[in-house]
Amino acid sequence: MRYYFSLAAALLFGLLMPCSSYAISDVPDELPDRIVGDIGAAVYTSNLHIGTEGTQSLVLPYAFFDYQRFFARIDEVGIKTFKMGYGYLEVIGKINLDTYKVKSSINGNSINRSDPIPLGLGTFQETPIGGFFVNAYHDFGKSKGALYEFLYFAEIETYKKVVVYPQVGIERQSSQYANYYYGINPGESTLTGYTAYTAPATNNLLAGLMVEIPVVDNWYINIYGKRKWMGSGINNSPVMNRSFQDNIFMALAYRFK
Repeated sequence: MRYYFSLAAALLFGLLMPCSSYAISDVPDELPDRIVGDIGAAVYTSNLHIGTEGTQSLVLPYAFFDYQRFFARIDEVGIKTFKMGYGYLEVIGKINLDTYKVKSSINGNSINRSDPIPLGLGTFQETPIGGFFVNAYHDFGKSKGALYEFLYFAEIETYKKVVVYPQVGIERQSSQYANYYYGINPGESTLTGYTAYTAPATNNLLAGLMVEIPVVDNWYINIYGKRKWMGSGINNSPVMNRSFQDNIFMALAYRFK
């Protein structure tokens, strides 16, 4: 774990190097004293391709806003601490909307995994060339493992103020994290008929696209799709029936300015 926290720190240091002459004291204080951003409702759909479980859909609130030091970014919430480069060091929690239920394709028996509770540190660097996210989490749920993210978003305005946000990134799951959600211990092997498997630490690549469509006044429709290509440590698990996982949502939101 220590190695990967060091790796996240190195990535962050490299990201901030181009603006090293841009002193922290020169960063304007942009903490709003009111809600700034989008609040609405969305339909979230995912397919983790685990066992026989198919598409899962939920209707939930949608939020992407800042209020003083508090922020919400769809599946993340947190508090901004001190200024750093083009952003802040953040205490952050990840809201996981996926259900890790393993239903056997062999005999129909199921294993229910507790949802992860990832909490940690990170930063969002909104630079002239796009937005960079570097996050390191510890799962305070049952896996007790670690999750790391390095993500990049670009912003491209197109026809009639429709904005697209392409995304690329990499996620690393520690061996404890990956094994809890994708491994099969001997007892679970007997229950489900799957071969026992211990999942190692794994790197997963991802790409996504968000489209923001103005509707009327301050109302917007946001459509987002993401595909995550799972690394071999997870793909070799007998519970996986595809080499990728998909997440999609469509939201109607009001923008507070």
